[in-house]
Amino acid sequence: MDLKLILKKIAKPFLVIIGPAAIMTAGVMGSGSTTSLLLAGSYFGYNLLWVAVYTIPIIIIVQDSASRIGVMSGNKGMFTIMDEQIHPLLKWFFLIPILILAFVANMGQTKVMVFSILTIFGQYNPGSALVLLTTVLVVFGVLLTVIFGGYKGIEKIMTGVLFFMALAFLLVSIKGFTEPLEVVKGLIPNIPPNAGGRSSLQFISAITGASIAITAILAFPYFTAEGGYKKQDVSSNFKKAVLTFGGIRGVWCIAALVAGASVLFKLPNHLSIENVNQAGQVLGPILGKWGIIIFSLGLFSSAYATFIVVAQLLTYFTLDAYGFDWKFNIKNKRFLILFSFFLLLPGLTSFLWNLPALLSIVAAMVLSIVGSPITFIIVIYLMNKKSFIGENRASFSRNSILVIGFVLTFLLAYYQIIEFIKK
Repeated sequence: MDLKLILKKIAKPFLVIIGPAAIMTAGVMGSGSTTSLLLAGSYFGYNLLWVAVYTIPIIIIVQDSASRIGVMSGNKGMFTIMDEQIHPLLKWFFLIPILILAFVANMGQTKVMVFSILTIFGQYNPGSALVLLTTVLVVFGVLLTVIFGGYKGIEKIMTGVLFFMALAFLLVSIKGFTEPLEVVKGLIPNIPPNAGGRSSLQFISAITGASIAITAILAFPYFTAEGGYKKQDVSSNFKKAVLTFGGIRGVWCIAALVAGASVLFKLPNHLSIENVNQAGQVLGPILGKWGIIIFSLGLFSSAYATFIVVAQLLTYFTLDAYGFDWKFNIKNKRFLILFSFFLLLPGLTSFLWNLPALLSIVAAMVLSIVGSPITFIIVIYLMNKKSFIGENRASFSRNSILVIGFVLTFLLAYYQIIEFIKK
C-alpha cells in the first residue's frame, strides 16, 4: 500500500477533531482533572464515577454555546463581547481573579511535569538541585515547542496530546474493567461518607470545577476566532465538541477514575496517596515495568496541555481587556512577549509552592468553581439575546442543560463558601 495513503488513514482521526474543541478538551484534561479523578477513585472507589459521566452533556453544551457566541459576534473576544453586550466593568470582575488562580494552577502544572519526568528516570526522591535544573529545562522546553508555531501549531500539538492522554490512561485503567458490575454501580448518583477527613462533596466540586471552569467557558470565542470559523461552521463545530468532549474526554475521564478505584482504593494506605511518585509507583505494576513510564507520560502530557492552554488564555484575556490585538501569530510581538511571560514566571517560580503537586491543583480547581455560576448566567443571557445571537438562539433543550449547569455550579459554590466560613 502507498505510504502516503497509509499516513492519511492514520491522520484521519486527528483531522476530524482538530480545532478549538481539541485545544480546550486537552486543556480541561489537564493534571487538575486527572488529579481530581485519580484521587476521587483512590479515596471513594467507584462511588463518584457518576459525577464524571453525568457532567459530560453540560460540558458539551456550555462549550458549544460559548463557541457560537464567538462566531455570532463576528469572532470577537469574550471580554469585548461582555463589554459591548453587558457591561464594561464585568471583564475586570473576571480578569484579576483569573490571573491569580491561573498563576497558582500553572505553578502546580509545572511541578507535575517536573516530577513526572523525574519519575520516568527513576528519581523518586530527587534533591533540590536536580528539581531546579529539571524545572528550568522543562519550562524552556515547553516554551520552545509552542512559541513559533502560532495558533495552528498549538491546534496540531494539542490534538496529538489529546489522543495520547486518552490512550495512556485507558491502558493504566485496564484492570478496573474486570469489575464491570462495580463500575456500573458507580454510575448511580450518591454522596459517599467522608474518607479519612476528606470530603466527598469537595471532590465532587473538584471534578466538576476542573471540567466546567471559568477560563474554559470564556475561552471559546478566542479559539473560534483564531480558527477563522464562520456561521456556516456552527453545526460542524458542535459535532467536533461531541467527539472531543463527549467521546475522547469521556473515555479518559472514566479511565482515570477507574484507575484510582481499581487499584489505589484497595490498598490499606489508599488515603495517604497524594503525589505523583506514590500514585505512579502503585499503578505502575499493573502494566509491568512499563507501567510507571506510561502513567508518568500520561500525567506529564496532561500537565503540559493545561500549562500551555492556561498561559494562552491569560494572554488572550489580558490583551483583550486592554483593547490590544490578541491574535496568536508570529508578527504579534505583544502576544509573544506576554505569552512567554505567562509560561516562564509561574514555571520558574513553581519551587516556591510547597503543597504536594497533585493536591495543589485540586485546591485550585475547587476554587475555580465559585465563579462558574456567573459565567453560566452570561452564556445563558447571550444565547437568548436575539439581537445578538440571531437564528442561533438557544433552544428549549439547550437552555435546560445550561440551567442545570448553573444550578449545579451554584450549589457547589454555595457549599464551598459555607465550608470556607466554617474554617
